[in-house]
Amino acid sequence: MVLHSRQPHTLAGRTGAISMGQEQRRAAKLRVIGGMQRGVAWREAAKAADAYLSRATAFRALRIVRSQGEEALEDRRHGRPHKLTAPVHEWLAEYCRGAPGTSSRMVRAQIEELFGTTVNISQINRARAALGVSSNSRGSGGKSPVFTE
Repeated sequence: MVLHSRQPHTLAGRTGAISMGQEQRRAAKLRVIGGMQRGVAWREAAKAADAYLSRATAFRALRIVRSQGEEALEDRRHGRPHKLTAPVHEWLAEYCRGAPGTSSRMVRAQIEELFGTTVNISQINRARAALGVSSNSRGSGGKSPVFTE
């Protein structure tokens, strides 16, 4: 197994390589850390675990496991938290199926009132499109066509 942040996670660079999942990466890290906890040097521990971890990553992971336990190595979502959470998404699906012609601005106002969160209209439109309950109806809203003779 190869763990490296600059390359896709694949098995040893073979032709037709298999992508390494998050669980496999976590298990490889745990094997390296286990070896380090038994007193094996990080390079030998990584070699024995058939995984590549940089020295800094190995020692950072070891420090985290010692202070917070193995659960701390689970991959978590980085960046902004989801605003269109499961309860909001479920409400949106139910509401838009019942009133498909409601504008996204009105839906956004309802979400803000009910859930206390502001959601971009583009997020609402993507969710509606995925649900198949788009509010776009031909001939309503938008600019009028220009007729020339």
